[in-house]
Amino acid sequence: MSESTPTEQFQFEQDDRRYSKLAIASLVLGILFLCLGPLALVPLIMGIVGIMKTTGEGSKKGRGLAIAGVSLGAVGVMGTCLSAGVFIPALGKAQNRAQQVMSEIQIRSMIPELNEYADDHKNIFPAQSQWLDVVLESGEITQVDIDDTDKDDDGIVYIYVPGGSTFDSMQILIYEDPKHYDDAVVVGFADGHTEIVDHDIFKQMLAEQLGED
Repeated sequence: MSESTPTEQFQFEQDDRRYSKLAIASLVLGILFLCLGPLALVPLIMGIVGIMKTTGEGSKKGRGLAIAGVSLGAVGVMGTCLSAGVFIPALGKAQNRAQQVMSEIQIRSMIPELNEYADDHKNIFPAQSQWLDVVLESGEITQVDIDDTDKDDDGIVYIYVPGGSTFDSMQILIYEDPKHYDDAVVVGFADGHTEIVDHDIFKQMLAEQLGED
């Protein structure tokens, strides 16, 4: 009896089954959509179906491809969730900052009208009851423009601080309703410049200007 050759000892049965198209598609899309956020759900779902199609008697081959597609899809979905946790708060902050900048522009456009009034009235700014009429008189700003910036719909948009008689760069002249932002207050000063000031610092500045303890 002749001994078997090494070739005969390591000969395996050839798998003539066709590959599952779903398994292949799952792997390909898993690679493509790995970094494409919610689209990673596509290879994840296709891979799960592909595993089912390649399991059991009479099934097509490609189970390993389907598993790989599921794994890549799952990683893509997890990455999307993690990215959303970072991106959404960042987007909120950016939007908040953009609104503050628009408010600064609005306040800067009001101050020259008040300064012009002061120039014509012996360096005295208008009284509390007059300031908005003075601002609107030029036509550069309308009541609609101001109302559009009322973020909490309480009827208070900008608050005017009367009684000033100088163009001091530290004199608060107009500030936006502090309730509009959690982190800061948009403040306009008598010399025409604006700043976004921390709530606590603003309270201290306003109290000092008003002579409050």
